[in-house]
This record gives sequence, structure tokens and C-alpha cells, in this order.
Amino acid sequence: MKDAGIVILRAMDGRLSITQRQRRAEAAQADVVFLAANAPLSIVLPEGGRLDCAYLPGHALGSARKRLSPLLLQPIPGGNLPLQLLITYAGYLLQRDHQLESDAEMMIAHFYALLPVLADTAARGIPGLATSDRLGSVKAHIETLLADSTFSIANVARMEGVTIRAIQKLFTREGTTFSGYLLDRRLDLAKTAILLNGTFTPITQIAFDVGFDDPSYFSRTFRKRYGMTPRDLRRSVASGTSKSKSESTSGSTSGSTSQSTARDTRPD
Repeated sequence: MKDAGIVILRAMDGRLSITQRQRRAEAAQADVVFLAANAPLSIVLPEGGRLDCAYLPGHALGSARKRLSPLLLQPIPGGNLPLQLLITYAGYLLQRDHQLESDAEMMIAHFYALLPVLADTAARGIPGLATSDRLGSVKAHIETLLADSTFSIANVARMEGVTIRAIQKLFTREGTTFSGYLLDRRLDLAKTAILLNGTFTPITQIAFDVGFDDPSYFSRTFRKRYGMTPRDLRRSVASGTSKSKSESTSGSTSGSTSQSTARDTRPD
């Protein structure tokens, strides 16, 4: 069976050398490398030590798979902010005895929703692209504060040490606005949470968890974006008619060496 999934590797005690499809990558300690899961690979740890490994199923990645493709066999520095967020979520999910089921499901949803941001930030991490690096940093701040309904462009400008106008210009170059991007990210995360949580978490709670303080506004904007209300989507998932469910409900990551990035769920 063709596997569209992705494998993530990280050497914690030294360098990592990987060869796949006649391509080679050299990663420094704690840097991360994304690899296609459907091809053989060779791994060398010159200094030995611990190797972290995680598996992201293709059906859970969805559109993020295409966004991540350019990053395959391209080492991502361990200091990359979106990457650090992913690692934080992974560490939380590994603490199975110290988490609520609803919290874990939300973390998994946020993990997958953050992948496109990581892809954008890592792809732009090229010397000389200061503007792109700034935008990646701004998006990373947004991801960390999505759940705060009072979060605004002024907060980001203050954290970045620039003016509000400078932040606005960054999003204008991408054909959107700060508020538009923030709304899209919250709606995307809410949709993923509904697909993953089934009927366990109340819709109103999901709205609050992703930063909406008005459930009615959340329902209206969700319907405008996806053509159905949050409850319509939940009913669709419950009845088994939603294609998105089959692509996303099993969207937990799994590991095979010394540490995983989330829960152990592999496709058949």
C-alpha cells in the first residue's frame, strides 16, 4: 500500500546522517528532518546516542502533506519557534497519566493545524529573507496565543518590537490581513477539533478553546467558511458521512524509537 505519511527524526546526542532516494541530509544535534514514509532510508549516528522518531499518517496530514513536501530531507533547526511548539505539544501528549482526554484531543488538533505554519517558516528560513522570517515569527506568535480572545495585532507588534503598520504590511503582501489570517486559523483549528473530538466536547467549549468569545459569531463565521454550521459538521461526523472524518479522526502521530510526537495510531 502506498504510504503518503511522513517520518520525523531527531538526534539528541550528536549529528544525524540520513540517505533516502540517493539524497543525503546532515542534521546537527536536536535539528529535525522530515522524510517520506514510503521509501527505504539509511540512518547513521556518528556519535551514537538517542534518536527520536515520529510517524504522521498521510490521511491525517491532509493538505499539510503537500506543504511539507519541499522540506523533506531539509534539516530544520531545533530553534525554529513553530517546531518548538510542536515538540511541546508532543511532550504533553506523552504524559498520558497526567492529561484529560478533551485536552489531549485539542492538543492533537493544534499539532496538525500548526504543521502548515512550520512549513512556511522553515521554507523561508533562508539567509537574506528578513521579511519572510519576520512573517514566520509573527505567525508563530499567533499560534501560541490563538486561544486568547483578547489577543490582537498590538500584542504581536509589541512582541516583535515593530509598529502595527509594519505587521499589517506583512499580511498585505500575502493578500490578506492580520484579522483575516487570525480568523482563518481559529476556524481551521475549530474544524479539526470537531472532527477529532466526535461528540465528546461541546461546540461552545471548542469555540472558547480556539479564541472565540461569542458562540453565535463563531457559528456564523464557521458556516460562511465551510458551508455548514459546527453542529451540522458534528452530525455528519457522527453519522459517518463526512469524508473529513476518515481523513482526520485517526490523526494521531506515533513513534517507533525512543520518543513519539503524539499517540500511537498507525494505519492498517
